Amino acid sequence: MNLDYNKTALLIIDMQKGFVEPGAALCVPTAKATIPAINSVIDKCREEGAKIVWVKREYAADGSDVEIPRRKALEESGLLGVLAPGTTGINSPEDAEGLMPLEGETTIIKPRFSSFLKTGLDEMLRSEGIDTIIVTGTTTPNCIRATAFDGISYDYRTIVVEDCCSAKTEEIQRVNMEDMARVGVEIIGSGELIK
Repeated sequence: MNLDYNKTALLIIDMQKGFVEPGAALCVPTAKATIPAINSVIDKCREEGAKIVWVKREYAADGSDVEIPRRKALEESGLLGVLAPGTTGINSPEDAEGLMPLEGETTIIKPRFSSFLKTGLDEMLRSEGIDTIIVTGTTTPNCIRATAFDGISYDYRTIVVEDCCSAKTEEIQRVNMEDMARVGVEIIGSGELIK
């Protein structure tokens, strides 16, 4: 794959215990299985000098800033407080086991699905001459897709690494990858990056 890593940012989206750990309130069942592939892409991008951006989600402990549809579901299940800053355990915003940001790597907290919405990500990337984003993480139909569509909208070369993303079902994963490809997102496997 032809990439100028000095103009590339790798986004690792929502790979946090509250989304990854079995039994967590927002667990995506296939997310944990993507960690080895994500780590291989992280290693390659670090080695090549790409910018590494850890994109995370946090919610107020009272749930006041949770999206309305998700808030309703969490209220009904008695699970408001998931991803609250400073919490630990399976419903926390802590990094998923096996994934660890290095000192000097960027972390941003996003208030909604897209990594670009109200985060300053676009401005930061442009100021550093980044013109390509590689998108990994969870979940494919929500945060991955919203970020990829915004990446295309902001004129970034947008690459989604399929085996580094996860959805609730294989069918949801497949359909969303096909849909993103139709708008110009490059869908690749991790092997295409790390060879």
